[in-house]
Order: sequence, then structure tokens, then C-alpha cells
Amino acid sequence: MAFGIALVLAAAVLAFKGVDTKSLVMALRLTARWSFLLFWVAYAGGAMATLFGPALEPLARRGREFGLAYAAAQLIHLGLVVWIFLITFRPPLSGQSLVFFSTGIVWTYLLAVLSFGSLAEGLGPSGWRILRFTGLNYILFAFASDFVPPMIRPRAAQYGALALVAYLPFAVMSIAAPLLVLAAAAHRRLGMRYSREGPVAVAD
Repeated sequence: MAFGIALVLAAAVLAFKGVDTKSLVMALRLTARWSFLLFWVAYAGGAMATLFGPALEPLARRGREFGLAYAAAQLIHLGLVVWIFLITFRPPLSGQSLVFFSTGIVWTYLLAVLSFGSLAEGLGPSGWRILRFTGLNYILFAFASDFVPPMIRPRAAQYGALALVAYLPFAVMSIAAPLLVLAAAAHRRLGMRYSREGPVAVAD
């Protein structure tokens, strides 16, 4: 379904706007935001459930599924990137930027592959946690590097309402995600301490 929605978004843009570089860039932006929403739930869903109660527990239980949905949606995004490279004389990415975002794609599909079967067991629990933590935060940083800078530049207010809608919510989500995870970790730690020592010890 995630792949299908990304495909429909891209096809709709190209059908209405035509097939040129500008239309492909618009389709890229739409598919990037759709895949980011899926990634964000995979990243922060568990933290949301911890902080805001059992009503969000399904998000925590389906973190892997949302992660795989994100990887599936990114296939359309990647296809559009390749398409742009093929039809333009000025690639949208080059040099360090190309390496930076390509590394995020490598992390995406490395984590996706390791999530199947018992592949992650070869790393051990600690190794898998470290790898997953590193990969997820690298991907989040890659998204944030796209969404956040336009909102903090001196002329950001001149981008117009449409640009603010296109960037501001995603910039806020990029910043909020690690804060939610940290808050959830602190909440769990406090809860464990409370259960071991009791309310009086915690108050002291």
C-alpha cells in the first residue's frame, strides 16, 4: 500500500504537469514527504505510545511494518531520482550531497534486509540495537537536513504560505522525533526507578 500510494502520487503529478524536470522535482518532494511520514511513525511510534498511553500502542507494535512501508515507498522516490539523472545535464545531487543522501538510502535497505528472519540475530542484541540506532538517526538527520534549513534561513518568511506548508510541519516533526524518544526513555527510566524504590525514594 505504501508503494502504491507513492506511485499514485508520482503518477498524478506527472499526468497533470507533464514529464519534465520541474514536474519530476515536484513528484520527488511529494514522495519524500509521504515516505517521511511512514519513517516518522517507525521512529517515534514507540515513544508516542510510552508518553501518551495505550491508545497508541498499535504504533509501537508495528514499528517494523512502518519501517518496511517507508522502504517500499522510497523505491518510487529512488526511481524518480534516477529519472532526473537520466534526463538532465545538471544532476540534482553531486559530490558530498550525493554521498550523504546515498548513505541514507544504504541504511534504509540495510535495516530493511536485516529485519527479515534471523539475520539480525547474528549481530547479537547489543549489536542490532547499535546498528538500528545509528541507521535510524542517520536517516532522520538526512530528512532533517532537507526540511529544517529552509525554515531557519533569514529569508524563510519570504518563501510564501505554500512553501511554509510544504516544509514547516516536516521540519517540526524532524526536530520533535528525537526529543520524543529521549522523553520516552526518561519516562521509562523514572518508571523503573519508581517500581524499585517506591514513591518516597523517588521524591527524596
